[in-house]
Amino acid sequence: MLTLSQIFAPQRRLLQQEREIRQLKRELLALQNQNASMRSGMRRCVTCEYRIDYKNRQDQSVDDPP
Repeated sequence: MLTLSQIFAPQRRLLQQEREIRQLKRELLALQNQNASMRSGMRRCVTCEYRIDYKNRQDQSVDDPP
């Protein structure tokens, strides 16, 4: 004979998994947003550093005798 806990165990497990999936989706969305924000910030940083390095190399080539 099946008990009530045996009957409702699959439903309870399914509800728990649905809650976990919703939580993981929220975390994923938050991490994706942070990643996009950091990526744009790093793009600006790398571009800025590249420009500074390029300018420094140009200045050095002008200062160095041929």
